[in-house]
Amino acid sequence: MKIHIEDKCAEFISGLGDKVYVVGGYVRNSLCGYTHTDIDIAGPIPAQALKLPPHTTVTTVNHRMGTAQLIHDGVAYEYTPFRTEVYNPGGEHTPSQVFFTDSLEADAQRRDFCCNAIYYDVKRDEIIDPLNGVRDAQAKILRGCNKHVFESDGLRLLRLVRLAAELGFKIEGETAAAARAMSGQLVDITSERKRVELDKILYADTVNGIANAEYRGLRLLKQLDLWRNLIPELADCDGIAQPERFHKYDVLEHSFQCVRFAPPIPNLRLAALLHDVGKGYCHKQFGNFHGHEKSSEIMARVILNRLRYPKDVIEQVCKLCGLHMYDMRGDAREAKVRVFVARNYNIIDKLVALIRADRQATGMVAEQEISQPHRFELVRDKMIDEGTPILKRQLRITGKDLADMGFEGEAISAALETLWRECVIDPKYNNSERLAKMAERLPKTVGA
Repeated sequence: MKIHIEDKCAEFISGLGDKVYVVGGYVRNSLCGYTHTDIDIAGPIPAQALKLPPHTTVTTVNHRMGTAQLIHDGVAYEYTPFRTEVYNPGGEHTPSQVFFTDSLEADAQRRDFCCNAIYYDVKRDEIIDPLNGVRDAQAKILRGCNKHVFESDGLRLLRLVRLAAELGFKIEGETAAAARAMSGQLVDITSERKRVELDKILYADTVNGIANAEYRGLRLLKQLDLWRNLIPELADCDGIAQPERFHKYDVLEHSFQCVRFAPPIPNLRLAALLHDVGKGYCHKQFGNFHGHEKSSEIMARVILNRLRYPKDVIEQVCKLCGLHMYDMRGDAREAKVRVFVARNYNIIDKLVALIRADRQATGMVAEQEISQPHRFELVRDKMIDEGTPILKRQLRITGKDLADMGFEGEAISAALETLWRECVIDPKYNNSERLAKMAERLPKTVGA
């Protein structure tokens, strides 16, 4: 078993002092043949007592935990002194008490999973493995370091799922049972931390190239009964059957399948996860799914605000959820589709990708049907070829021109909207003389 560390990194770590070890994901991934993570190091002394070479930058990350970032020769390391922790009842991520120790074994016991509690002594080229983590890493198993692993920190429930998905690891039976029993510990975890882990699960397949890792992660969240305290609105979709003529799966499984078929584009998989979240509400209130896209848009906004997603992410995801059923049968007039495409030009590619994933996720559509160009794409390309003014600023008339013609206040923006719409439908109108003549027929003041 060889842990490969770049020579300059090995020299730096070896010089920090006796019994300073590389630990955690870097060691685990080395043993599994995966891409290395950032280098975490640990030892029995505080960061200030390390034998730091010249030109090393030291930044305290968490004074209470003793964590510090060390930067030397362009490489960043995170150093943590050995410690033990005490947590209050509940699943709050932050310990109530921290005690520093010189015991590697005690430090190992406070970690999450045995495969993350493997210590590598760079100077001696030696692995110290107090909890048989090497065995688990080689067998690709996630096993809790102790029976209280989730009682002390509820965030580890999501970390368990995320690592299982990213690494392709199985979850050891007792650890899985403990996770199910402790699912309520998620309640005390902050929204931001839940959001970060959910995002990582949604893109788990991109970490180590494990096919369908993101789908497996979503399924594990269900198997461990974690959705109820992560996104309860999704949990409410479990078991809700859909018309067998169009769908092979219930609403929740369909949502997971939609994520599975969605490419790893920013915001797209989040939209895929939530695009039908309103079906649970519609089914309960009306006994059908009519208008579920609007309910999904509204509910997605509530969910994403609760998880404290950035505003731009919320706006795009909600828009995708609300629009994914537009022109589903392909019978809308081309003029309406042209305006729709122009209004949503910046998300058309994502919307088409969501619609394709949604269709594949029914389990009823052949792959060759999905690969055909979508109507929105064909219309978009046609509009580009015709020189259609996608943006209002591409009109051959401006707000100043309209003001010079006597338009006032909000009537200017209303006129620009009307003229833009006409030019989107038929680009030949986009010349200054025609637009001026068309504008003369429009009201120059609001209410006129």
